[in-house]
Amino acid sequence: MIYVIGSGPAGVAASQALLRQGLEVTMLDAGLELEPDHEAAVKAMRSVSPTDWHGAHMRLMTGRNDATHKGIPKKLVYGSDYPYRDVGRFIKTTSNNADMSASLALGGLSNVWGSAVAPYTAQDIAAWPIGVEALAPHYRALFEWMPLSAWEDDLKPLLPLYTDRHRPLRMSRQATGLLHDLNTSRARLNSDGIQFGAARIAVRANEQGGQPGCAYCRLCLHGCPYGLIYSSAFTVREMVKNPLFHYHPNVVVNRLREEGGTVRIDAVSFDKSEPVSFTAERVYLAAGTLSSTKIILDSLDAHEKPVRFLDSQYFLLPLIRFARTAGVTHEKLHTLVQLFMEINDPTVSANLVHLQIYSYNELFLRAMQNMFGPFRSLMSIPVNQMVGRMLLCQGFLHSDCSKRVRATLSKPGPDGRTTLHLEGEAGIYDPQATVDKVIRKLRRHMWAMKMVPASPMLHMASPGRSFHVGGSLPMSAEPKEFQSDVLGRPKGFGRVHVVDASVLPSIAATTITLTVMANAHRIASAHAQV
Repeated sequence: MIYVIGSGPAGVAASQALLRQGLEVTMLDAGLELEPDHEAAVKAMRSVSPTDWHGAHMRLMTGRNDATHKGIPKKLVYGSDYPYRDVGRFIKTTSNNADMSASLALGGLSNVWGSAVAPYTAQDIAAWPIGVEALAPHYRALFEWMPLSAWEDDLKPLLPLYTDRHRPLRMSRQATGLLHDLNTSRARLNSDGIQFGAARIAVRANEQGGQPGCAYCRLCLHGCPYGLIYSSAFTVREMVKNPLFHYHPNVVVNRLREEGGTVRIDAVSFDKSEPVSFTAERVYLAAGTLSSTKIILDSLDAHEKPVRFLDSQYFLLPLIRFARTAGVTHEKLHTLVQLFMEINDPTVSANLVHLQIYSYNELFLRAMQNMFGPFRSLMSIPVNQMVGRMLLCQGFLHSDCSKRVRATLSKPGPDGRTTLHLEGEAGIYDPQATVDKVIRKLRRHMWAMKMVPASPMLHMASPGRSFHVGGSLPMSAEPKEFQSDVLGRPKGFGRVHVVDASVLPSIAATTITLTVMANAHRIASAHAQV
């Protein structure tokens, strides 16, 4: 039997590749799901139009999410923290200047992601033992089941779409105005290494097969009541209809042991923490980079030997448009990322800098109100005026320009459990210096873009906060200790393939999930060859 560990995007992609080869697959997963009262509220909202939504349901969905100038402290979905719940019971960590997350939920962290998807470019993975040509067919395969909202625009030569099945969401009026301003100065911006276009997001934009399309209800950041934002949980629920696929929840894996041509999987039950074990012909480990790395280190008894997680430095930068868009607080719109901007300028960074631009959402308003504290009522008029001009840029740098996270596994404590100690540390280059160059570049073109970066409000996140983290067991043509071969097998293993972000040799600025899935699909597609 082939086992896949984890139901996140990498686990789903690996499972799909194995099923395409006619292989029988069992997925082990903790499998936490949304609480029944929250699920009931979502189903009730899904059954009617937004104009008929009940106030109590809306408060349950949105009341616990908050925002500051530093972003959303911990993004909830449908008003619930279930994607993060109970991790500490099973995955012991300590953190110093690092902010990494794991999940035991069905679908993992894809339940709370922003759904932005873009491939890696050849220049960004030049040091990998595989190239973009090895990933390309697997990017295409993903869009056989994953939806894509995208436009055919100037980003396509740089970031190929890999599908013609995309359907675009309607942009907000703020984003439409900005795109018009950018297009007016396209030649000038392009010549200085700035390319832009509509965001690529894993969302079902239009009605398909009797299922509704986007209602532009503005709840995207809280969770789509209609289930239009892709989560790998959706694909798991589809795969269980295949008689070759078996979903086995209530399992948290701790260790893997190869013995006698098989892999022993030592785990505990999620509900009672009782020991359970399984015997596999081969294992595809996709528990998420934090969990997978700890499982491998525990399996190797690699105590007090550091590994390093690579991070794509994440920063938040408000942008102020010269022109105000009236009525944004009442506009019917989606609140996911609206535009992508890529800075391809070696004087700024040797690799792409990826900027995601968001227009108005209610969390902007909450963040500004929180800034003024007890004086918020006095500032209501200027704040309402400002939100019509404000955009938010989420920026990302390549891991070569970012800090890293040093991880060390302790020896077992009195309870027999180990702890993964996480510590942020400097990388090869100073990310602040790179972001300062980005800001100067944007400021230099502010008259062409008709907007200015609000650099005093810049927020640089701690390493790991972006969720774009991996590289702890990087692929190598000649793997050494704590490295993997090109099929994700860590040195010392022959039947265990790590297929999540742990094996990426670097983390590009463009979104991580699509490439993690493509690489997992590539590795699992080679099953018959190993």
